[in-house]
Amino acid sequence: MRHFGYSETMAAVAAGTMKLSVSRSEVEALAEQHGDAFYLLDLERVNAAHAALLEPFRRRHANTTLAYSVKTNYTPRVLTRMRELGSLAEVVSELEYEIATRAGFTPGEILVNGAVHRPDFLAALLLQGVRVNLDGWYMLETLHAVSRAYPERTFSVGLRLSYPVPEAATSRFGFTVDEPGMRRLVEWFRAHDNCEVAGYHSHFCFAPYGLASYRARIDGLAAVAQSWFPHFRLRYLDLGSGFRDTPLGPSFDEVAAVVAGVLAERFAAGSRPTLLIEPGTAIIGQAMAFVCRVYDVKTVEGRTLALVNGSSHNVNTMGWRSEMAVEVLRAPGAAAGRSAATFDVVGNTAMERKDHLCEGVRGPVAPGDYLVFDAVGSYSTGMKPPFIHPCPAVVAREGGRYQLVKRRETVDDFLQTYLVES
Repeated sequence: MRHFGYSETMAAVAAGTMKLSVSRSEVEALAEQHGDAFYLLDLERVNAAHAALLEPFRRRHANTTLAYSVKTNYTPRVLTRMRELGSLAEVVSELEYEIATRAGFTPGEILVNGAVHRPDFLAALLLQGVRVNLDGWYMLETLHAVSRAYPERTFSVGLRLSYPVPEAATSRFGFTVDEPGMRRLVEWFRAHDNCEVAGYHSHFCFAPYGLASYRARIDGLAAVAQSWFPHFRLRYLDLGSGFRDTPLGPSFDEVAAVVAGVLAERFAAGSRPTLLIEPGTAIIGQAMAFVCRVYDVKTVEGRTLALVNGSSHNVNTMGWRSEMAVEVLRAPGAAAGRSAATFDVVGNTAMERKDHLCEGVRGPVAPGDYLVFDAVGSYSTGMKPPFIHPCPAVVAREGGRYQLVKRRETVDDFLQTYLVES
């Protein structure tokens, strides 16, 4: 197995061309300890992905801060690594806020987005001075109450905005950027002289991954700051995420050049705001693989089906992926030509139609083989439901060493929140 140097790894991750590699002997040893289905987390790839995204932005706009999207993968070892690398934690709920604090992030190292927050939780954030991007008018009601209760204090908040971006659907989140809405916001802050807007946020997860899109996104934020709230000192513009480590679109370097170019056009050198970026998939997507054993191979109406100890919930819960990168680790001494040239992978649940992991994997395949599904770090471990089979273990790898960072769940984990009458 080839061990990439740091710069090689960074380049390969940025280009989306490097597969997470593991040998059959390593898999067998891990399976003996943790079960024959598990996630493999490569922390060196986390390091490399972080650098591959952040460095191009900082070369062009030194005051760039990365806030890792906690919802993308909750694994505490990922969060502690991101904090070690200097990242903030971007959270969208009270649950995620607590997960981030348990991973060591202080209130000053957490960025809070999200559409739904209890008034008590939001009030506590405001009083602690946590950076919060408000999502709607009901949140301003909480800010009103807090600011009136503490008139001697100044409360700084961000605003999530929704505005036109080429070829992107209008977001349902945030404050709509139009004349009536912006005038209403200006009047609200004018009536609350101890409240101020410190920054502006947007996130267009389904916008095309292109340079025109990113230009429109950053320009839309800057335009609102300069046109509607020029009396407030602008501290940050939050570009959200949507960064993709794929050779099919612009590179991180090209995106950074466009974004930094707009900031240079819009703001004088001494007054440019902090640029916040909130990657999730760009950091963790390629840093995790799912490994599972093939239990059976059968032919049904001309299709070769490999039954594995895993499901679509483990590798494609969101249903976004039409293609999967799969490697077959064949059993020792296995003969070639044991099955058709290609096969489909089906899962271990009782779902007849839904639990098809992928199609057209290059064979041959046989019971006892292991399949390695690459690049499944996003929305996998956190969204695997406790359904029919338990959530598998997560094993981290770094420097050739392996460490269990999440044990396989048990029936006690399934049932611990249910109340049973005695």
